[in-house]
Amino acid sequence: MKKKLLTLTIIITCLLILIVYRLDAMSLQASEVLDIEFTSEFNLSGSLYLPDTQGPYKVIIFIHGDGPANRTLDGGYNFIMNRLLESGYACFSYDKAGVSKSDGNWLHQSMADRAKEVLRVIPVIQEKIQVEVIGTLGFSQAGWVTSELALMDAPLDFYMVVGGAIDWLDQHVFYESQYAKALGFTEEETKVYLDYIQKSDLLIAANDYDGYANYVQSHDYESPMSKDRFNFVYLNHKANATEGIHRIQIPFLGLFGDSDVNVDAVNSIAVYEKVFKDNGNSNYDLHLIKDATHELLASKYNKSKNFLSLDALLYGDRIYADDALEILVDWLNTRIPYIN
Repeated sequence: MKKKLLTLTIIITCLLILIVYRLDAMSLQASEVLDIEFTSEFNLSGSLYLPDTQGPYKVIIFIHGDGPANRTLDGGYNFIMNRLLESGYACFSYDKAGVSKSDGNWLHQSMADRAKEVLRVIPVIQEKIQVEVIGTLGFSQAGWVTSELALMDAPLDFYMVVGGAIDWLDQHVFYESQYAKALGFTEEETKVYLDYIQKSDLLIAANDYDGYANYVQSHDYESPMSKDRFNFVYLNHKANATEGIHRIQIPFLGLFGDSDVNVDAVNSIAVYEKVFKDNGNSNYDLHLIKDATHELLASKYNKSKNFLSLDALLYGDRIYADDALEILVDWLNTRIPYIN
């Protein structure tokens, strides 16, 4: 009996040690964290995570996608940030307006408003630390923010975009077509559903919330968006990245998953490629990553993310598609030495 109890105690102790070790590996591994407060339309709060190196620093500003994101995306950025920190890059990210320690409401913002926030924080970072180069890493909706930054001639040295769409309304139709496919709609059911989506988009474009809400309620597909969300979509429904892409001359990296069900990755790559070539700009790299989702996770997570947290604990950054994080870091290591 004592022997069995001892064996059980040893097993439990080993499991606890493993869990503590894995949790530590999942936490941010910054050498130093500097809190940064700055003002755009609202008072905003973020953190600057420094690597275990001396300045001047190579800084990457994270730009969120859709939704109420805090500075670490509830830990969702940790593996990416840790890869960057290990490679000597400082990372800055902030709570979206109205999230955590930031004032305001992100649902009241256009993509241009969010780009202005990035513009406002650049000199604040430069006052805090010595900066060698500074660029952005934007996710999903941040592709439009990046486009706005280019139109504003932002004082940045490089752009990186993950899963960026081109046109807001086209992206919505693509997303809904993938949703219909996932639900097993027939060809005719998909046609009817997408017709419904496009008609509801017309009501959004007309800024007719009551008409939109009545139309949605007359069908069985979904509940109407909140008035705040509706206003956000109306404010941004004309977003199109093409004009901003034309203005990009600094190094650009576009990363896309071939299993993206949110954004038409093939179309996005084609548009970026065409615009850059038309402008005679060769200072870019575009990658369609095999078996990668919208977030560059392994494609199996398109079906379900129920075990994503457990997998992250067990396997660390191997939850990402093969080579996704390597491509990101290798590009930075290759491009940055030639920026200045």
